[in-house]
Formats: sequence, structure tokens, C-alpha cells
Amino acid sequence: ESVERESAAIAQTRNPNIRLLTSDAGSYDEGAHPVSPQDTAAGTGQVRDFIRASRINSMKYCGSDGASGYAGMGFPYTLDDGSAEPENAHGHAGNEGNEDSHKIGELPSTAICGNDITASCFYVVGELSKNAGVYSPICTLLSSFTLFCFRSIYGEVVMALPLNGGIYNLLLNSSTKRTASVAACLTILSYTATGVVSSVSAADYLSCSPLFGEVHTVPVAIGILFFFALLMLMGMAESSVVASGLFVFHLSTLFILGAFSVFFLQDAGLGQLYANFLWEKQPSVAKSIFFGFSSAMLGVSGFETSANFVEEQKPGVFPKTLTNMWISVSIINILLPTLAICVLPLDDLVGEKSAFAVALLAERVGGPLLRDIVAIDALLVLSGSVLTSYVGVCGLFQRMAGDRCLPEFFSIKNSWRGSPHYTILIFFAVCASMCVLLDGDITLLGAIYSISFLLVMGLFAFCGLWMKLTRPTLPRTINTHPMMFVLGLILVATAFTAVVLLHPEMLTYFYMYYGITTFMVMTTFARVTIFSTFLRLVSKNRLVRRTLKLFIKMDVAQKWVKSKLDLLRSQGVVYYTKNASLSQINRALQYIEENEEARWVRVVHVYQDQKDIPQHLVEYVQLLDCVYPRIRVDCILAKGEFGPSMVQHISKRISVPVNCMFINCPRKSFKHSLDRMGGVRVILNSEKGSLLDGIRLSMGSPQAPTDPDAVRSRLRNGAVTFLGGADAAESSEGEEPEQTH
Repeated sequence: ESVERESAAIAQTRNPNIRLLTSDAGSYDEGAHPVSPQDTAAGTGQVRDFIRASRINSMKYCGSDGASGYAGMGFPYTLDDGSAEPENAHGHAGNEGNEDSHKIGELPSTAICGNDITASCFYVVGELSKNAGVYSPICTLLSSFTLFCFRSIYGEVVMALPLNGGIYNLLLNSSTKRTASVAACLTILSYTATGVVSSVSAADYLSCSPLFGEVHTVPVAIGILFFFALLMLMGMAESSVVASGLFVFHLSTLFILGAFSVFFLQDAGLGQLYANFLWEKQPSVAKSIFFGFSSAMLGVSGFETSANFVEEQKPGVFPKTLTNMWISVSIINILLPTLAICVLPLDDLVGEKSAFAVALLAERVGGPLLRDIVAIDALLVLSGSVLTSYVGVCGLFQRMAGDRCLPEFFSIKNSWRGSPHYTILIFFAVCASMCVLLDGDITLLGAIYSISFLLVMGLFAFCGLWMKLTRPTLPRTINTHPMMFVLGLILVATAFTAVVLLHPEMLTYFYMYYGITTFMVMTTFARVTIFSTFLRLVSKNRLVRRTLKLFIKMDVAQKWVKSKLDLLRSQGVVYYTKNASLSQINRALQYIEENEEARWVRVVHVYQDQKDIPQHLVEYVQLLDCVYPRIRVDCILAKGEFGPSMVQHISKRISVPVNCMFINCPRKSFKHSLDRMGGVRVILNSEKGSLLDGIRLSMGSPQAPTDPDAVRSRLRNGAVTFLGGADAAESSEGEEPEQTH
């Protein structure tokens, strides 16, 4: 009776076009909408009897309130109002094909990320001279080669998953959500270090002018951070037009500085270079290159910026931005240290003025006017990097909060300017604390920046290689040889080792800030456990109740915790399936149970003709609904064509965000790009997309035959073939079924 009452209540709350297929799990009414053409097939009655028995037996032991759930809570529905717009030949619905006209092109995209990466030259020249001396150009050549490797790595990985989020997005679609969230904490720390290093360096260049010679670095740096926090609170965001103008001004300033340096060397000669070769503090060649390479890698920090706004770029622009960044930063980072050691004594480059070494070079070759121009350029570009860090961390927090990896209050926006004020204020507090703790020391701050940035780069290389194995069928417009991933990982590991050996004390600060961020994320994942433990202690432990009554009102606290638990458990997710594969749907439910707090799963199948509905799909879903008593599993049959418009339509109809919708790894025949799908998550391979298949594809070897006769022939000959799954049926939207036995 409870089941029937719940069924009737659900049917009444549904929209008229979402129809309940059956009044209970045991029998179908004669007038009910048919589930599939095979509903009358032999044996389905026994399945329904099993579902009814499982539901009744589970309800006997689930508890009086049923809070823990019971088997067979889900029901099948149809959604056939036909409101979704049909997809055109290019996979777009309606006017969606014109959305690219609002995206940014090559110059503004390059400018946004180019300002970030090329601004690093202002604080790298001095640090590089300290560790490498006259061998600085060799170190920058190595960093340029490393960036060349990662240009291909980033190109393959991001173009395969063209969604914002960088390493977080990569791991979210190729591993577990906890792993992706822990890796995202490194990106958050990298953004923090970016903001602090850029603000401190801007303050240093401001102090190089006689007008501001008496300013203190730490207060000015905190003032810069606070200024941009206010701008963000007022709703300011990065402007592609302003970024383009600033990028052109920055490159023009550096070009003028280079020209003046060449003219200076024509008159003065290379005497200073020869004197620097005799510098008494010069480390050995091996130490200079080893430790100098780590400093030179700081000069390419920010290379991942373009991957964090790839969705806002026009098609085909992202690989061009990688090439443009590589060319520009290679020229700047090789020429500036070379000119510096040719013009300036190394004692000046590594002394008190090393923090504004580029301005010191400008003053030597062009006088006070050129120095002031360079200082203004540094102030503007480095301030732009501070703004980039605010925009980046706000976007990442919004994405993670939407994916339920961070508390919801990070996604709250104020009604005044629509800005995420909690995220902005917390980020400012963390940046200011780091600036104060390290006393604005650019060397120590640069070490923390290098550690976090190199770890992010290393994760990109490792996870890109891992994705080749775990997502072998994922369409890729750029294919990079696996050895490029290995080489990039080795180079980054070398630079990381050098940083740790050079500044081992910085690991303490790194662990502290990274631990705080990770603790916040892990606490979010443990919310259900924490709330449930609280209710259990309050209900069973008299001492706990008496203690808590001294501080809070028990009835209010219990009511709030129960409402939070109900909200977390009632959240819904969607899994799109193309075929009726019991094992594949089971794997999806296992993933959801391990990675999501939601305990309401809708298994959705999109069909164009009723005869194409897979046989026994609804029965399979109901069987699995009995297997997972704490999860309610509904089956929804939606009529239409699977694509971006259908995904958006279903999202609106059942009130589930698109980023909480899951699919299997698509194949090359899938006509929609993942960025067009609105953020659906890839959680599984097809059952034939095994790890061994990934190894074969990555090494260029042919796949094992899937034709039954070929398999039997190989078995007769004594060959052993590894097959990735028990069933041959595919179950992902966007995959073509293959008939095997």
C-alpha cells in the first residue's frame, strides 16, 4: 500500500507529458503506455514478480521512516512531448550554430593567456641569474623545449575534452570525482601563488622608481590584491579588448627594450659578458643548469591558462594559442637573460635589485625614461595576472560547487552585482596571509609557485597518458605520441626535484595551504557521513545531547541537519544509455554510488521509433533498482534524437543540471563534440573499451578481432585474447552497436 501511495503521489507531481508506465512494479495496467515492444515476451512476468517480492521484503526491514531507502523505489516513465528542437546536419539545434560568433578569436585568446605567461619574465630574470649565472640562456632553452613537448600534450588532452577546468576537467572525465577534486586543489594553490607573486613583483617594480622608492612591498602587494578583490566584487571580469591592448603594449615595450640593448652593446661591446664569465660566485656547470632549469620553468608558468577558458574560444583557436604562447615566451625568456648578462654585472643581477632586474636593464641601456616605461608595463601586466587569478579561481570554485565537490555557498552570488563574494573574500584572505607569512620574499614565493605549477604540469602529462589507456575510443583531433608525454613528465619531474632541493623549507608552507584546501574538499564529500553521525550521536548518547544543549537548540539543529540530508539524498543524476546492457548500467550505478551524494538516478534512453527501444531495458533497470536499496533508479524513455538540444530539454524537464548527467566514452562516429553537449561527464568506457585496447591504440597496434569467427579461429590456434567486459553490447549514447556473440 505504501508503494502504491508513493506511486500515485509521484504521478501527480509529474508534468503531464512525463507519464508513469506502471502503477506498481508487479503488473502493468491494460491501459498503460507500453514499455517496449517486447513487454509481452515470455519470462517478464517472473521478473516482475521478483521485483515485487524484493520491494516488499526490503520495506519490512528498512525501518519505520524508510530514511535508509528500500529496494525497488524507482519507476519507469516516458517523456514524449517532442519539445526538443531537432538537430541539423552539423549537430546543432535551431540557432545554436551561430553561438561561435560570440566567442573570442586568436588575438584576444592569445592576449588573455599571453599576458599571464609573458609577465613571468619580470621576476624570472633575477631568480635565474642567482641559480645559473652565465648559463641562464641554456636553462631557458631547456624550458622552451619542455614547453614544446607540452604544447602537443595540452593540445591532445584539451581538444579531446574541450571543457573549462584544466586538470580538474581531465580527471573528472577519466577517473573518480575525489581524485579530480584533490588535483583541482593544486590548481587552486597555483592560482593563489600566481596572485601573490604577481602582486609582490608589481610592488617591487613600483619601488624601483625614485617617486615610490620608500614604499614597502608587503602593504603595497596586499593593497593590489584588495583593489582587484573590490573590482571583482563589483562584477568586473576580464575584457578581451583590454587584454589585447595590454598584450600589444607589453610586447612593444619589450621590443623597444631589446632594441635599446642591442644598440648599447654595439657601443659598449661584450666586455661585461667576458667579465661575468669570470664571476667568482659562479656555480659549477651541472649545478647551474640543474637548478637554473627549475627557475627557468617558472618563466613558463601560466601555460595552462588557455585550457581554463577553452569553451569561450572559437573552434580551432586553442591549438593556435598554444603555439603563439610557446613562440612568444621562448623569444622573451631566451633574449632577456642573455641581454641581461651581456649588459649588467652579475653582482647587480643577484643583489638587492634582482627583484626588478628588467627595470635595472632598461635604466642601464635607455636611462630613467625607459626604466619608468618598463616599470609601468610591469605594473599593468602583473596586475592583469592578479585579475586572471581571481577570475580563474572564481570559475573553478563555481564549477566544483556545481559538481558538488565544494559547499554550495561558494556558488552563491550576491544580488547587487552577481559576483561570488564568498569565493572572492576567502581567496583574498588566503593570498594576503601567504604574502605576510613569507614577508613578500619573491624567491620563496616563486618556490611555492614553482612547486604547485610543476605538479599541475606533471599531472597533465601523466593523466594525458593515462587517458590514452582508459579512454581509447575518445575522439581526438590531435594525436601525440606517448613518448612525448613521458619526456615531458621526466623534464617536469627534474625541475620539481631541483626546486625541492633548493628550497626544502617551502614544502612546509605548501603542505599547509594544500592541506587546508584538500580538507575543505574532503569535508564536502563526507557531508552525509558527518550529518548521519551527528543524528546518531544525538539520538543515542545522552551526554552528547546535554553538552550540545549548552551551545545550540537541539530541535533547531536536528531539523537543519535532517533538511540538509534530505536535500543531499534527493539530488538527482542522469545516466544516458543507448542499449540494454545489464553489466554496463550496473557499472554506472557503482560509479554513482562511490562518487555522488545523490541517491536518485534516472537511466534515460532516447529513441526515435518505439520499435528501437532495447529489449528488456526497463526490466534491467528495475532489477538493478532492487540490487541498490539506498538508490532510487528511474527509467525514462525520451522520444527524439540524442544531442545537445535533447540534453538541455531533459535537463529542464526533470530539473537535473547538465553537469550531473553522465555518458559513456563516445567513439569517433559520434557526431557531437563534447563541448556542444553542455558539460555532460564521461564516466565509463564502453565494455569493449578496455585498458588493453588503450595500450594497443597508444602503441599503434591493431585491436583484437571482435568478429566471432575470428575469435573462434584464434582460440582454436591456441591464441589468448583479452576481452574487456562480459557483454558485447554497447550502452552509451553516441556509440554504434556491434553484433557479437
